[in-house]
Amino acid sequence: MKIVIAMLLTVFSICSYADEHGEKGFKMEVNISGFFSPKVTKATISSVVENSSAQQQGLQIGHQIVAIDGCQIPGCSASKAKKSLQKNVGEIVILKMLKPDGEIYQAKVTLQ
Repeated sequence: MKIVIAMLLTVFSICSYADEHGEKGFKMEVNISGFFSPKVTKATISSVVENSSAQQQGLQIGHQIVAIDGCQIPGCSASKAKKSLQKNVGEIVILKMLKPDGEIYQAKVTLQ
């Protein structure tokens, strides 16, 4: 089971590796559940690129993503979350974020 989960995390790595897609300016750790229809259970910012749109919008290491383009986490399908994060350069991803102190904020990250 651990091997299957590791493979899914590798396949589902939302950590932006894009050719024609825009770069998000951040990476995240993603937990998923399910095999045939995986759902995102948790997404936490693990790094932020300096001077990126993500940094300008206030994303910081440790902040949790609680929604991606309106798709609530936990519960958002992995494929929908991945598609939302693989937009083209100049497009915007709207993230609902949760700081460690409990404050919720919205970030509009422009892909670069």
